[in-house]
Amino acid sequence: MHVNGDYLYKKKGVLIFIAGDGLHSEIIVPVKNETNNWETTFQASDFNNDNEGKEWLSIGFSEKTFYKTNRRWDDMNYPMAFAKLCGFGQSIIHVNYEKEYPFDKKFIRKIYVGPEQYSHLCDFIKGSFEQSNGQLLNKLEVTNTFKNEVIYLAQKEYSFFHTCNTWTNNALKSIGFKTGRWTALESGIREQF
Repeated sequence: MHVNGDYLYKKKGVLIFIAGDGLHSEIIVPVKNETNNWETTFQASDFNNDNEGKEWLSIGFSEKTFYKTNRRWDDMNYPMAFAKLCGFGQSIIHVNYEKEYPFDKKFIRKIYVGPEQYSHLCDFIKGSFEQSNGQLLNKLEVTNTFKNEVIYLAQKEYSFFHTCNTWTNNALKSIGFKTGRWTALESGIREQF
């Protein structure tokens, strides 16, 4: 079942990407444009490497331990799957600078959105982070596992009802994009395109 079924796909506007690896989905956005500058949100000092000149950020929701140790269905074990689906563990937002398109992703789709839609998307993403002492971000750690990535604490608990793919789906839904009413699996994201 879909929502926003009357959405008209745009052929120009702000370019974003929806990406996945068969298990996990994320959103790729421009580092800065006329609508939003992520460099005012994510401090350069948070990252290990110099990201000057990199034009894209990949951002996704996950459960910390599962995300760091399981990148494919083959990597999953029963205790980890149980923890992931039942919401045990720490929910996170991971952020990574990307060099240029095409990105090293198994599944990727281009989407054009209007400036107002993109502003709403940025608000949705920022609202996903846990706030600490009035600060938007609460940095958990830097990991070199996935290309100089930083992990921040997320607001909402991870569970079967709110997975990385549910987060991506809800982000698209928040800007009026045609999506599933709810999806826990990455295949549910791919079916929208």
